[in-house]
Amino acid sequence: MADKSRTPMRRKERKGKESSEMTKDAKEVKTEGERAVDNGEVPAEAAASSGAGANDQNGDFQVEPMELPPFEIIAGDRIDPFAFKFQFKNVEYSSGRNKTFLCYLVDKGNTADGLLRGYLEDEHSGSHAEEAFFIQCLPHCDPALKYTVTWYVSSSPCSACAAKIAEVLKARKNVKLSIFAARLFEWEDTEIQAGLKALHAAGCKLRVMKPLDFSYTWDTFVESEEQPLNLWEDCKENYEYYHEKLADIIQ
Repeated sequence: MADKSRTPMRRKERKGKESSEMTKDAKEVKTEGERAVDNGEVPAEAAASSGAGANDQNGDFQVEPMELPPFEIIAGDRIDPFAFKFQFKNVEYSSGRNKTFLCYLVDKGNTADGLLRGYLEDEHSGSHAEEAFFIQCLPHCDPALKYTVTWYVSSSPCSACAAKIAEVLKARKNVKLSIFAARLFEWEDTEIQAGLKALHAAGCKLRVMKPLDFSYTWDTFVESEEQPLNLWEDCKENYEYYHEKLADIIQ
């Protein structure tokens, strides 16, 4: 990698910024003939739909129900290993990585439920995985419980998602969220930076994934068949680059 203090990212990801419907671009989608490239992982297109939140009479934040068309949000227990290696790779050049993978852990404290674990994958034609989490995985919160939520995401939230997450955290004081991101999405954009600062101010712990975090996510959320993850050569160097940029933004 070139000198990080002077050399910008060669090419940034592109997400849509339509905050009203929280849609993402489906740019750079691979053709069928290119599916063998990039470890066989190819983003898909899907129909669009959106959901919004509102405050009830007691002032508690409520997520309105949303009908999701087929394949808009993919939910599951473990990720395909080829998809993980492509989507979570913390590279500078991120062509084709036009969707978000969100792996989550939810600890409700001293309950018999145990850890809630899984992943969400969006198709960037409708709702984002970050918004879908609060609609599908954590639509309601028991005020008597304390929720510790951890996300491992392929890229940090867009400005619209950051604003939505900050709103939820301000309304649900008993929810503590930590976000570990493989890459920083369009970190040079002023709106993105403002969104990350708003998340930090709302109490969200923002981190860049270290090499050990990639290995942990691989073991916990990927169909690895107990095979270890062979980290790419510049994984640590790219982590240090993104870590430095995030520190500059939120401090």
